[in-house]
Amino acid sequence: MLYNIYSKIVDILDVSFYIAKNNFKLRNEGSYLGIFWYILEPVVSFSILLIVGGILNQNAIPYYPIYLLIGLIMFNFFTATTNHSVGALVDNAGFIKNIKINPEVFIISGTIQFIFSHFFEFILVIALGVYLDMNMLWFVLYPVIIFFFSLFIIGVSFMISILNVYINDFRNIWSIMTRLLWFVTPIFYVIPNDNFLHTISMLNPMFHFINITRDVIISHKIVELNTFILAFISSILVFIIGLIIFEINKNKIAEKI
Repeated sequence: MLYNIYSKIVDILDVSFYIAKNNFKLRNEGSYLGIFWYILEPVVSFSILLIVGGILNQNAIPYYPIYLLIGLIMFNFFTATTNHSVGALVDNAGFIKNIKINPEVFIISGTIQFIFSHFFEFILVIALGVYLDMNMLWFVLYPVIIFFFSLFIIGVSFMISILNVYINDFRNIWSIMTRLLWFVTPIFYVIPNDNFLHTISMLNPMFHFINITRDVIISHKIVELNTFILAFISSILVFIIGLIIFEINKNKIAEKI
């Protein structure tokens, strides 16, 4: 039984990597800028928000450019992946109905594809860190953070992809929800600890993941135990819950879409 489970996981990951690699290539095929498109969008957004931060007097924050770019690329990773995943099952209805394929691959492959994209965005953070003469040793911890962050995103993606199967308009609902999340997540501003918004933000997983990354890279602080439990352990729980919901409903997907 354990061998069958292991074999299934390996098969899902193999197919997911294959789909992600091909989608990544197709996205750049025929493009003059190619992979530079992955850098151009965050650079433009970063430049605009850097100016906005100056207007709002947020530049007083130590290493504010890095502070801003970390929040921006991590939130972009979350929204890009989940916006793709929410419609992944419906958009691939033909494959699910006509080919014997594990539907999980359409969710996992999307996450892998956007991890590829995120890699190029993080190069910007490294380049900016070098320019600002930061201690680059702490940057090596980022892959650990992004691993748990990816688990969290996959768990959310499992849940919203199933919801979109049952609720036709859920893709539009999710788009609105991510826009609201953008404003309540401190990406280009800081929420004081004594502000009531800080208490509300404690319920926002994005707040914790972004803050952990900023603490490690900018402040060179080891994650506190309570923050570790809230962010990393919860990411595993979200992944497990999302997977359970997906597995319970996966046999109904073909007849619903």
